[in-house]
Amino acid sequence: MSGLEVLMDSQRSPSTQPLEIVPAAKNREPAPRLPRLFAGKRRGLFLGLLALATACGGLGVGIALLVGALVTGGAVLPMSLGIGALILVLGYGRYLERVLAEKLGQHYVAQLRLGLISHSLLAARVPSVGITVARASNDLSSVRNWVAQGIAPLLAGIPLVLISMAGLWMIHPALALALGVPVLVLAGALVLLAKPAYERARTLRRHRGNLAARIADTVAASSAVVAAGGVERELSRVAASGNKVVDAAVSRARLAAVLRACSLGMPLLATAVVVLVSRHAALDAGHIATALTLLGLCAAPVGEWGRIVEYRQNYRAASRIIAPLLEEEGTLSAGPALRQKAQRAAAQIQASRVEGVWLHGVQIDGKPVAELRAEPGERIRITGADARVRGELFSILATARTEAGPILGDLGDDAAHRGRGYVVAGVIPGSVKEKKRRRLIGAAFASMVPERGTLGRALRYRRPDADPAKALALAGRLGMDVASLEHGEDTQLRRGGMPLDAAQRAGLMVARAMLGSPPLLLLNEIDGHLDAAARGQLEKMLEGYRGVVIVCSESAWCAGYREWNLDAPEDGPITAPDLSAAER
Repeated sequence: MSGLEVLMDSQRSPSTQPLEIVPAAKNREPAPRLPRLFAGKRRGLFLGLLALATACGGLGVGIALLVGALVTGGAVLPMSLGIGALILVLGYGRYLERVLAEKLGQHYVAQLRLGLISHSLLAARVPSVGITVARASNDLSSVRNWVAQGIAPLLAGIPLVLISMAGLWMIHPALALALGVPVLVLAGALVLLAKPAYERARTLRRHRGNLAARIADTVAASSAVVAAGGVERELSRVAASGNKVVDAAVSRARLAAVLRACSLGMPLLATAVVVLVSRHAALDAGHIATALTLLGLCAAPVGEWGRIVEYRQNYRAASRIIAPLLEEEGTLSAGPALRQKAQRAAAQIQASRVEGVWLHGVQIDGKPVAELRAEPGERIRITGADARVRGELFSILATARTEAGPILGDLGDDAAHRGRGYVVAGVIPGSVKEKKRRRLIGAAFASMVPERGTLGRALRYRRPDADPAKALALAGRLGMDVASLEHGEDTQLRRGGMPLDAAQRAGLMVARAMLGSPPLLLLNEIDGHLDAAARGQLEKMLEGYRGVVIVCSESAWCAGYREWNLDAPEDGPITAPDLSAAER
């Protein structure tokens, strides 16, 4: 069987491990940052917003000048029509501005959302479902609010204020100062309030995440909670977490109210100063009307600056968590250089056969895992260590991933070993295309549940090209009675596999893992969820399985398998497997 396109050597000798040097504070690497906003198609949206803001500022000055001319005795009808026309154009410009801002925010958030979900799927330590949902909803909403309702109003407000100040300067320099000084005072106050706003946003985000995780975990354990009579206790814990969210939200709202009060008070202060300056300078009615109109146009965007500061601090609090995850996701999915290198290596051994499994040099929690060498047809039973370590090891095998980056290379220097395909832990997800990687490895764990969609889709998820009839027949042997379902293979699966029961879900996951007979089959404690008949069928099917089978189970059906004791120490340097016996 052709399949393994990239050979990874994850062996690292302790003597050659690089020393970890902690840099001084001044040389620390910069904190992770979110992907660039001004990139790709978003450049056009960003420039469009800036052009609209500048145009709307110019329209505002034109309206103010016409109002002043109308007050000083200009033709009423032409002036009124001109003012009305400019107001309509200005309104349409604001409409376009809002639409472009939303497009910009949604496009950016869509990119971040995919990165977060990709991280949740590929990370060695998968976050709680509640945490993932909170990040993909609350945190991304904070990012979207800043981009769509923070950056856009700033782009609209700052040019408008500058253009209005220029218009006021032409009337009288003191009028420009009457607007500029209150704006500077407001900016200073907002800068001082920004840090406490950031801290309160972080606190609220943390409590929201804890609440989301608690709710998700409580709902997932609902049957156990009800059976143990713990509903009231769990509700009280959820209520306690909810009260922390309430308190943090109210605390943030108090500071947000101060921010907005300062922003709304500034236009009133500027208006009063303009009136005093106009009286002192003995300006005529037309100039006063023009100045007040310009102030009125500035009042709306400047009055939003308090809200913008709030959005900015919420965004910073969210990005502090999201940015490192997206940076890590980039390493998990492999960069272009590594992917190109892996593809070149794949081309060299494209026709190679998968000869077995060779796992070495892997560490979990800093402790080395005993080496494993297995040839096709061997059946391995994992023993030793605790359930968490076994789970992490199965995750490494299933995703072909290690925390330390692997080295692309040949399996051996001698001709006997060169070109042979071994399933070796250390393949970075993305270095081998998913379509080819899923043909190599089939995995069914007790912790796995099918994704949302039809039963037929879930069954052929690894091998969409598989014959539906053969897939259903395989699932039937493992306890998946499709005929008992009202909609058959079109049954919609939701909430982790409902409406299937535990035995049917287990049969579905095992059948999906075995579909296409992958060279490496992994079964982690899922047989305990199968009924007796399905376990008997599984035992028979594995007796003649041509690939390597690795299971973890306390059941008697796999007691005769070769044991892989995780508590056994590594046996020193690793050498290439001796294939002479297999070749003979």
